[in-house]
Amino acid sequence: MESLNGIKIVSFDVDGTLIKSDFNDLIWQKEIPSLYARKREVSFEKAIKMIMEEYNRVGENNLCWYSMDFWIKHFHLDVRVDDIISKYESRIEVYPEVPFVLKKLEEKYPLIIITMMPSEFLLPKLKKIGNYFKSTFSTISDFGDLKSPQGYLKICQRLQISPVNLLHIGDQWEADYLSPKKANINAIFLDRKNEKIAKREWIIKSLDELPKIL
Repeated sequence: MESLNGIKIVSFDVDGTLIKSDFNDLIWQKEIPSLYARKREVSFEKAIKMIMEEYNRVGENNLCWYSMDFWIKHFHLDVRVDDIISKYESRIEVYPEVPFVLKKLEEKYPLIIITMMPSEFLLPKLKKIGNYFKSTFSTISDFGDLKSPQGYLKICQRLQISPVNLLHIGDQWEADYLSPKKANINAIFLDRKNEKIAKREWIIKSLDELPKIL
């Protein structure tokens, strides 16, 4: 892998990149179905089947899919978003290599966050990660955007940099790799699950590899 030139700012995705997915899974696959089961007086197994069908029906291309407030209202649940977040906040877990890598990189670059995550999910996770980031962007909350090339370009405009001066790292092939590259932004795909078996440029298996590249 060749070294990168002209990078002025380094950006990170959050879920699956800096933070493990357990927290999200507990909320979407345990807490929401459990609340629904009690509300409707059905078994958890029946509730989660119905919940997953609704998740799939609305679909990940709909901005509402990412909003806990939307789902609470959609399922008529008697709970506040803050109550759910606080219940599971202690389960937020940072990948073990993250503190070292961020500390190393911030010596050379301003670091930022670019995520689709709504702010209610982002804030408690940032508290766990630490104060490494100069700016944070939720493309959904800030732009009503699902990490499209245009969304990345809006962020570059706000940062007052050329797209070629930004490097983004994330674990979603479309949203974190292909989309920024379409905007002429440098991107590195974090393949923690080793899903992209064929050798490609700018794929890493751990964030530990970043200090050597940058």
